[in-house]
Amino acid sequence: MPNLTGRRWVGPGALALLVAVALPLLGSVDAWLDGMLDAWRSCAGEALAVTVSDLVKPVGVGVLAAAVLRALWLGRPRPAEIARILAALVAGVILIGELKELLDRPRPGAEFLGPTGASFPSGHVGNTVLNGLAVLALWYGGSPDRPQRRGWLVLAAAVLVVAAARVFSRRHWPSDAVGSAALALAYGIVALRHPDVRWRTGITAAAVVAIGLVHAATASGLRIGIPAGTVAGRRLPVSTLSFGSAYERGLLRGSWSPDTADFGPNVWLRSATGELAIGPVDTAVSELRLVVRPQLDTDGVASCRRLRVSLNGRLLGERALQGGWKSYVFPTTAGDFRPGGNVLGIEVRGESSRSGDGEERLAAFREITLHSATGPAPLPRAQSNGRTRRAVLARPRRASPVARPGPPLREPAEASGACCRC
Repeated sequence: MPNLTGRRWVGPGALALLVAVALPLLGSVDAWLDGMLDAWRSCAGEALAVTVSDLVKPVGVGVLAAAVLRALWLGRPRPAEIARILAALVAGVILIGELKELLDRPRPGAEFLGPTGASFPSGHVGNTVLNGLAVLALWYGGSPDRPQRRGWLVLAAAVLVVAAARVFSRRHWPSDAVGSAALALAYGIVALRHPDVRWRTGITAAAVVAIGLVHAATASGLRIGIPAGTVAGRRLPVSTLSFGSAYERGLLRGSWSPDTADFGPNVWLRSATGELAIGPVDTAVSELRLVVRPQLDTDGVASCRRLRVSLNGRLLGERALQGGWKSYVFPTTAGDFRPGGNVLGIEVRGESSRSGDGEERLAAFREITLHSATGPAPLPRAQSNGRTRRAVLARPRRASPVARPGPPLREPAEASGACCRC
């Protein structure tokens, strides 16, 4: 990386901040990239991505501790500068955590399933960038003028691996990962790498003030909504139907059974394949969304299964099922629908060569919603409850159903997987 001195450090920081602000708004690009990754997702890949995510904190803390010990042993930078670097790092990490509470963006597959999203910024990606910048500052004696090409390459590789793991496992949209890295870089490149100690101290102090302001805002109930990447996350559904209602009306074909132990009118698919009759549909519909939870194994881990969906015999797509309640979105075209009625084919199978899993509970289905790119968008609204105020994108209202809807769904946040603050 070229050496920059004085105020020239502020330019890259400002550019990175601009990228961080703009990228989460590129929802259509997010959805396209997420759809491309679906062809590569597998249970083995998911396990690897989870392992990488789990190693971020212990590896990061270990590397930072080694850099601090090395700096103390060599005597550079001085102990006061080491303390200042660590203070700037801690302030940046806390600020990212506070921003997760303020910015309400649903994670992939968690649209409308929880009260908050926590998708942006990514704590794993942002903290990796900040930790890496702090290690570089400690390793090279606090001097930005020393050659650090290999250090920057190692940091870039680490951030790329962590970001890929978070996106692959659908914990974040692609723009979340890039935007979080840019946000952390915008702060860290000045607070940790600027050659002028006044700039470094001033930005760190500004971060501390920002932490207090953001915390006060979230404590008062303020949330800033950021749309998700899919049309299902940006538009109100034009039709909706709970599987409990479909079961009661006899719209399901195959082996299904109601789920009386979970929240809401959910239905278990007990055979490898099943069908849902959804009747006539507006041809303007461009996305179909299913809310599904796979069966857990005896050790409490989600079974390794894939969801395959077709409409009137045409394959819409295949997705690897993840643990907990998740939304799985499938694109549709006007030619997929028939004016006299439509049949949705559903297949849940393992990743092995077996085509079926016998008569057992394979996955629970909660609801199906249909979305149109020309449909009404959620509007910002303010909710007041005593002293609290919440400015968010309005949750989708129940629109005209595909069939007569059942009772309103109660969807607890802890079941959605959307409340993890990582």
